[in-house]
Amino acid sequence: MQPRIAQPKATAKLSMDSVLGAYLMLALTAFFLASNHVVGRSVHGVIPPLGLSFWRWVAGALMLAPFILPRIKTSAPIFFAHINVYALLGFLMVGSTTLILIALNFTTAINVSLVNAVQPTLTVLLAALFLKGRVSKMSVLGICSALVGVIIMVSKASWSIISGLKFNFGDLIALVAIIGFSSYALNLKKLPSELSVTESLFGITIAGSLMLLPFYVLESVYYAPVPVSASTFWVVIELALLVTVFGNLMWNKGNRIIGPNRAAIFINLIPIFGALLAVTFLDEKVYGYHFVGAVLVCLGIWLVVGSLNGRHEAD
Repeated sequence: MQPRIAQPKATAKLSMDSVLGAYLMLALTAFFLASNHVVGRSVHGVIPPLGLSFWRWVAGALMLAPFILPRIKTSAPIFFAHINVYALLGFLMVGSTTLILIALNFTTAINVSLVNAVQPTLTVLLAALFLKGRVSKMSVLGICSALVGVIIMVSKASWSIISGLKFNFGDLIALVAIIGFSSYALNLKKLPSELSVTESLFGITIAGSLMLLPFYVLESVYYAPVPVSASTFWVVIELALLVTVFGNLMWNKGNRIIGPNRAAIFINLIPIFGALLAVTFLDEKVYGYHFVGAVLVCLGIWLVVGSLNGRHEAD
């Protein structure tokens, strides 16, 4: 019997294809999140935040259901065996996205963007503390470069805008949400490998929606109900499809392939995509600070990705 001959080159190529695919998925996730901020900010005075978040996640679960139900008898026991993991991830993801929508009612988009730029740094620090992840000097340099790039874009390269910023309760809410997002990324490794990314997202969505339900009911009774209209329907469908389904599927898959350290840095693409969307749909102009900030963000991503290539996140 002939011995099996290993083929390391093919394996390496497959691995590289997977990594490049993860980078593309994470970049698309940042684009979808940028569109989420634009849509969420545009309707913050029309649709109450808890109601918008609840129906967005419920609609996402309904979109995922046809792909889940054929295997539900097989997957259900695995779901319940790991119910604590799905409850934790549902709480972190659904809770954090809801907090962002609430924060936008109290603070500016600039402040939320600045707070959001802290997430890569926070993810790396949490990984170093709890997952014993190594942080190289190049990673730190990349994170700092991307952070400076975000600050340049959201402040329009004006010190007067930065010095004139006033942080309020809404910014604190956004910071809590960012801590939740970072914790979510770090805990994705706890998901059972027996289930697909789609099945796991369905479990996370259901768990998080059930936790949000009582708060949504209280908002409807004591604050304001979700208006029933065609515009509300399409806003919910858009957020559910682009962010809840596609965005989370790609974010979870990308994190699973390359780990939270590398994945987090892609969050800093959100201001770049936000500027592009504003130019496209709001007729805003592109200025020099957009290019400078974009270059620094891309440089930061390149440094972080390059520093972590060839080794595992949790080594």
